[in-house]
Amino acid sequence: MVLVAALNACTLAGGDTQNGNAAAVRVGFMYDVHAANVWTLDQCSSDEVAVELTSFKQFAEIQRALEQGQIDVGMMGYQNMAQMLDNGYEDFRAVAGVYTGGEHISIRAGSGITDWADLRGKKVGVPPNSFVEMLLRSSLREAGVSIDDIELVPFAGAGPPMQTALRNGEIDAMVAWEPNAATVDVDGYGEYADFNIQDGAIGDATSLLYASETLLADQQGAVDEVVRCLRERTEALSADVEQWVTALTEHTGLPENVARTAIETGEMDIKLYQDSAERIITEFAENGLVEDTSGRVAEFFDYSSLQRVTGLDRAELGAK
Repeated sequence: MVLVAALNACTLAGGDTQNGNAAAVRVGFMYDVHAANVWTLDQCSSDEVAVELTSFKQFAEIQRALEQGQIDVGMMGYQNMAQMLDNGYEDFRAVAGVYTGGEHISIRAGSGITDWADLRGKKVGVPPNSFVEMLLRSSLREAGVSIDDIELVPFAGAGPPMQTALRNGEIDAMVAWEPNAATVDVDGYGEYADFNIQDGAIGDATSLLYASETLLADQQGAVDEVVRCLRERTEALSADVEQWVTALTEHTGLPENVARTAIETGEMDIKLYQDSAERIITEFAENGLVEDTSGRVAEFFDYSSLQRVTGLDRAELGAK
């Protein structure tokens, strides 16, 4: 699905545009609950930038599109930085945050699970090698619970199969992103656990915005405009949850009660959390999924657009 934003009449991709003034920027996104600030960029207005929004199903698809030059900007997870570096791709910089939170462990209603220790001997549904699995592993370790004492049940991504397994008692808990947790909670067969996979040392940083270094070099002003618009949409939607709910139900087809429940579990946040990025990459590396490039995070975090747009310094924007 491709949405051409109403930021300008221009529809060309790349640095040149039909009117010679606006810079066209191709933005890849997912319809994540808390990324509405990205997928409503078409509601901003600017004479300087023409944004073309293209939806994807997975962060991995957005990553490939950025690496192959099919998009100029993409919203992805913090772990995608390490994955791109592993692929030998370095033509990118993280220029803004997108959201925090939204990742959860849900337990089957009536399971009696009240803390991490209660997961011993239980079956936990998990998308293998995902961010939520790394959060689970880190949280268990911090709580002194061995992952070997839990039966991890793999699912090819989150969604209906995992939710159905929880409802049928085939698993006792599941780790997933929204709106999965909200769905099982609203439907009554699952509930948010009293303990959270994002309460640990890794923190609740979840998604950020990457831009190609080529775009930054050639069209720094265009990147600034995209970040300015991201801030505008973040503030507008955060201040008007009804607008957020309406956008979410219209674009995703989620029931309104599920949308409202999911929205409460995270927030749009444009800060770039360097410490969390390093911890996330380290966790993925310790589980053998990427090389440990956590020491290079500062090299690929570009706070300049955020600083110009917000007037804040690097430390106030998440830098160490």
